[in-house]
Amino acid sequence: MNTKIQELKKILGERAKENELLARYTTFKVGGPADLFYDAKTADELTQAVISARRLSVPIFILGGGSNILIGDRGMRGLVVKNSTNAIVMRGAKGSYKSGQSTGKVFVEAESGVLINKLVRDTIEEGLGGLEMHLGLPGTVGGAMFMNSKWTKSESYVGDVVYQATILTPTGDMQTVSRDYFHFGYDQSAIQITGDLVLKIIFALTPTSKETLWEIANQSVAYRRESQPQGVISAGCTFRNISKAEALSVPTPNHTTSAGFLVDHAGLKGAIVGGAQISPIHANFIINQNHATAADVVQLIERARAKVLEKFGVTLAEEVVRVGEF
Repeated sequence: MNTKIQELKKILGERAKENELLARYTTFKVGGPADLFYDAKTADELTQAVISARRLSVPIFILGGGSNILIGDRGMRGLVVKNSTNAIVMRGAKGSYKSGQSTGKVFVEAESGVLINKLVRDTIEEGLGGLEMHLGLPGTVGGAMFMNSKWTKSESYVGDVVYQATILTPTGDMQTVSRDYFHFGYDQSAIQITGDLVLKIIFALTPTSKETLWEIANQSVAYRRESQPQGVISAGCTFRNISKAEALSVPTPNHTTSAGFLVDHAGLKGAIVGGAQISPIHANFIINQNHATAADVVQLIERARAKVLEKFGVTLAEEVVRVGEF
């Protein structure tokens, strides 16, 4: 593997770094070194890095905004590519102009490394609706596609406004696929299973007044500030909420589906292991309070899962994704 890493480093050039610590590239500020790290600035660089690694049979991981993941203390083997692609392009419109109002859709293409907040702000400023409720989300467009990032007031998902996307398959084929290809669901998309790399996404957005869009966006941000811990180091929500069917069948108190409620009422709000703590504000967040390790976080996750199972008969599934070696 070491020989292959050296060969890959020569292909990628001087910007490829060996043993780069990954903690600085995540919102959790936790994680060991990558055997090889490369920051891809364009879609072509991203594609070529992936193809080169695959040809050499070097394991590869694509790192976006670094939210929603927990990287192991021993780091990651193979190549880690930071997706820093950042182009946003208007691709056209379909519709008509009647009675002083536009009808139809405007198609906006974003590369997968674009920060979701940047895309939301840019589309609001263009008077294009469909993503405004996602203002305040961390991470990249690619990450939002991977997890089908959501907003619950009222329920909407990033995948709702996807029109089509350009993907690189595990076999190296470049394909353009429709929204249906992704089989979007709650915290789910098909690419979690297929291993496809999303390069570009086209969103179908609706002409809307900027004032209306900013009002919705600001309400979303205000709700997040009121209901979630602010100014802390975290990966985001730790556990997925349970289904309504499970809440009814167990049953949970008041048939709640909230993972945070269950962790809280299992008596774990504020619990500490090493440098990690279950937030005293919202029990579905684990925060890096004092140079936490991945091992600290995993201990808290397993303690919370065990306590919730013991008290409520519910096995919580993680929303945060563990990657690397622990």
